[in-house]
Amino acid sequence: MSPAAASRMPHDRRERPTRPVLAAFVVLAALSAMPVAAQPGTFPTRPVRMIVPYAPGGGADIVGRIFGLCLGSHLGQPVVIDNRAGAGGTIGADAAAKAAGDGYTIILHTLSSIVLNNFLYSRLPYDPERDFAPVSEVGRSPNVLAVRKGLAVATVADLIAMARREPGQLTYGSGGNGTIVHLSAVLFAKQAGIELTHVPYRGGGPSLNALMTGEVDMMIDAVPVMLPQIREGMIKALAVTSPGRVALLPEVPTMQESGLPAYETQNWYGVFAPGATPGPVIGTLEQASIEAAADPQCRSRLQELGVNVVGSSADAFRVQWGREMQFWGPVVRESGARLD
Repeated sequence: MSPAAASRMPHDRRERPTRPVLAAFVVLAALSAMPVAAQPGTFPTRPVRMIVPYAPGGGADIVGRIFGLCLGSHLGQPVVIDNRAGAGGTIGADAAAKAAGDGYTIILHTLSSIVLNNFLYSRLPYDPERDFAPVSEVGRSPNVLAVRKGLAVATVADLIAMARREPGQLTYGSGGNGTIVHLSAVLFAKQAGIELTHVPYRGGGPSLNALMTGEVDMMIDAVPVMLPQIREGMIKALAVTSPGRVALLPEVPTMQESGLPAYETQNWYGVFAPGATPGPVIGTLEQASIEAAADPQCRSRLQELGVNVVGSSADAFRVQWGREMQFWGPVVRESGARLD
C-alpha cells in the first residue's frame, strides 16, 4: 500500500463464514493438484513451514493457504501452514523471528503484524527490521468507505460537509483500537480536516452489524467484508481506498477521485524469512514467490478474494516496507492507540 490498510479481511466470523471465505476453501483442492517440479540436491529438500500469525478462517489464513499451495508448486516442496494466532499477530511473529534461518520457516505477515504492531506495542519480543528479511509482497487488499443506509449523504464530499457542520457527531466503527479499520478512519479525518468519534467493538463482525443497524454512521473496512451488504443495499459505499477503482465495485469512485488526492489505505500480505536466512536461500524463495504470484490459477483465486496480486522482488518489497513504517508511525501516534 502505498500506505494501505489494509484494510483487511473479515475479523470475527467464526459462527457464520462469509461467502468469500467459503469460496476460497472450495478452490484449495483444485490448487493442490498443480504440478510440482522437483529440484533435487538444492534448497528446499523438504517441506517449508509458513507461519500465519492469525487464526484459521480469516483473511490472512485464506490468502496464506492459497498462496502457499502455489508457492509449493514452484519451490518443488509442499508449503505447510502453521497458524500461530494471538496478541495481534505478535505470537506468530515471535515464533518466526526465533526460527532457524535456513529457509524452512517463513511467515506471511500483514500490514498490521509487521508495521502497525511496531508502534502499537511499547516492547516487542523481537526487532522487526533486524529479525525479518523481506522475500516478496504477495498482494494488497483495498478498503471501502461505507455509511449506514439512512445517512443523508451520497458522496465523500457530502460526508465531509456534514462532519464539518456537526463536529464530533458522526461516528465510525471498528473491530478495536489500532486495527487498520480504526487507523484508516483516523487518516480520513485528518486529511479531510474533520472530527469523528470512534466506537470500537470486539471484532469485525460486531462493528459491521453496528453499521447495518445504524449504531454507527460509517466504517472503512476491506471490500470483501462489506461487499454482500453493499450489494444488498444494507449499507452505502462512497469510495474505495486504492489508487484505482476496484473490479468488485467498479461503479464506486476512489478517495482520490472524491477529493482527497493523498488518501490511500490498503492492507497487504507479504512473505518474510528470519533475518539470518542466507541470501541464496532468500533468492530461491523470492523467485518462487514471484512465479507463484504470476501463476494464472493462483492469481485469479486471490483476485476473487479482492486481493490485487503484486509478486514483487525482495529489494522492491524492502523499500515499500520502509515507506510503510515511515507513513504509519505518525498515524498510530496521532490515534493514541496502544495495545499494551
